[in-house]
Amino acid sequence: MRRISRTHELRSVPGHRLPSIRRVSQPKYLILCYHRVGTEGIPYYCTLPVGQFETQMRYLRNHCRVLSLSQLVDELNHPNASASHAVAVTFDDGYSDLYHHALPILCKYEIPATVYLTADCIETGEVAWYDRIFLALQVACGDYFEVPIDNGLRLPLGSVERRIESAARIVSILRKTPVAQRRNICALLEQQIKLPAEKLQGRMLSWQQVREMRSAGVFFGSHTLSHPVLSQLSLEEAERELGSSKTILEKNLHEPILDFAFPFGRPEDCGPFAYEAAARCGYRSAVTTTWGYNTAGANMHTLRRVQLGEERTEASFALQLHQAFFRASDDVAASVSVGSLPNTTGEAPTRDGVLAQR
Repeated sequence: MRRISRTHELRSVPGHRLPSIRRVSQPKYLILCYHRVGTEGIPYYCTLPVGQFETQMRYLRNHCRVLSLSQLVDELNHPNASASHAVAVTFDDGYSDLYHHALPILCKYEIPATVYLTADCIETGEVAWYDRIFLALQVACGDYFEVPIDNGLRLPLGSVERRIESAARIVSILRKTPVAQRRNICALLEQQIKLPAEKLQGRMLSWQQVREMRSAGVFFGSHTLSHPVLSQLSLEEAERELGSSKTILEKNLHEPILDFAFPFGRPEDCGPFAYEAAARCGYRSAVTTTWGYNTAGANMHTLRRVQLGEERTEASFALQLHQAFFRASDDVAASVSVGSLPNTTGEAPTRDGVLAQR
């Protein structure tokens, strides 16, 4: 698959039952999306053992052309048909395990990763609203939990997996809820369930850790102030989320912040004006969670990404990576749109059937 994906791709043909294989004449650029490295604590729905992450980074270094996000964007803007396919590594949110677990591995294999920071979370040390929901359902008592949404929703808590799935369902519903209403519901949840402070402390990167990571060769971008669903905001509110987070990051890192990641990242999460807002706020690139690779001529503010971190073996990771190159992006997006979650998100699920994009 690695060999064939360098020169060919698989594409569906309208009106034909079987897809066709054709040669490709331009390089493809894959942006990998991760969230955390480690298996303990927040976020509960996303676990990536350190050894597994190292295996993936070692594979990338040995078998792929690895670029920084800046280099990738430059090559997309200045295409060179003789260039080969390439990969960039990105992380969303800014969890502290990136400092403790990911940074030594990134340095060891010289992977120039980019971390998109949720500015308010770094400023305050508080985890985002959806992480608090997952924590609430992890510590809730009983086999069921009554949620004050949709005229009352009774969700099962019989196992760790059920608790994660129930939390994912709540988050999925609240993503489509106006911001003020979502905040009220979150406040009601925390009135019902007292969140243990020790489970919330030290989960996000500190500014000192961010600066140390930057000195070690890690790059940073913006992931808004508070990780809202931008489609639920007014244009003014969305531009504040994008612009103020950029200002805060630039003040603390003393360098321009040019790259942005949309929270949740599906088209319905971004809304009709978010892409233009990213450009107006001065971002040279913005990444989504739409599955697929990028090629020259791509819109720099709707770049696609792929999440493969849950692949458990090197062989599985390698196969999925090169299949992402081999299959045409639109075909890949269609093939992963149906997951094991029962129609609650419309997104590609993780290994455990929970949200893959946030």
